[in-house]
Amino acid sequence: MMIIDVRKLNAQKKYTGSMEFEYSAPQELIEIPFVKFASPIKVRFDYELYEDDSLEIRGTISYRLEGQCSRCLKDATKEVEGEIDAYFQPFKNGEDYSYSGGVIDLTQAINEAVMASMPFTLSCGDDCQGISFSSETDN
Repeated sequence: MMIIDVRKLNAQKKYTGSMEFEYSAPQELIEIPFVKFASPIKVRFDYELYEDDSLEIRGTISYRLEGQCSRCLKDATKEVEGEIDAYFQPFKNGEDYSYSGGVIDLTQAINEAVMASMPFTLSCGDDCQGISFSSETDN
């Protein structure tokens, strides 16, 4: 589980820092047919904890997709990078993420960053010709 314990950071007076970990994301995050995650999501970010116990994270996510090219159905892979930028508050406030009990669960923010970075299609390369159909006719 991907959590940040705000109480522990306060106790250790670690108001800024960096974190890095890997996360096995659910396959349901991928909307491209016949494509799956080929690697765990690598998550790297810097955090800042403010006096009101709100916490901001900014960083990157990266992962590899593999499956069938959306145009020609050949095997294809793609390295994807995205950004994560999230603000967590210990109380509910509109657009920001909220948390309670002094513990922040990063799962929703990371899943949303993955979905925002996800390509619409998977391609085997810039020179993909798509599916070629034979134009021969029987006479």
